[in-house]
Amino acid sequence: MTRISLITAALLISTPSVQAQDFSLLLFGASLHHGCTTCNLNQDNPGAGLEWAFAGNQDNGRWFARAGVYRDSFRKEANFVTLGWRREWEILGPIFAGVGLQAGYLHGSGHNGPAALPTISLGSKSFALEVGYLPRVNVGSHHPKTSVTTLNLRWTL
Repeated sequence: MTRISLITAALLISTPSVQAQDFSLLLFGASLHHGCTTCNLNQDNPGAGLEWAFAGNQDNGRWFARAGVYRDSFRKEANFVTLGWRREWEILGPIFAGVGLQAGYLHGSGHNGPAALPTISLGSKSFALEVGYLPRVNVGSHHPKTSVTTLNLRWTL
């Protein structure tokens, strides 16, 4: 993951049109596992990541790239790199609600390979709670069927 992080950082720094509001800090914290009462999966998943919104606008949605690392449900380090799209709508004053989808590579959480995560978000322009949901999927041979809800915060710089 270190090599990927360095390449990502170099690309972001070398892009001349990048502005501070194009970057967000991601803080990971929790996951809820459904459908397996005996699995003993870790639901405290601290970690951090970086998002770069590189294209699009408020009216049509924004394209973004993300990279992050967190402590996974098996109490091991997991990391990911994704591309995604998110559209947000103003619902009341400064409060926005949104939907998004990201897909990329996940190394950890009982999976090493392609992965996707749909999300909904609620918050302001600079701070939002994101909730992701994966329906029942294989998460390893010992825990064959669980669904997972993820919770993270996005702070736009």
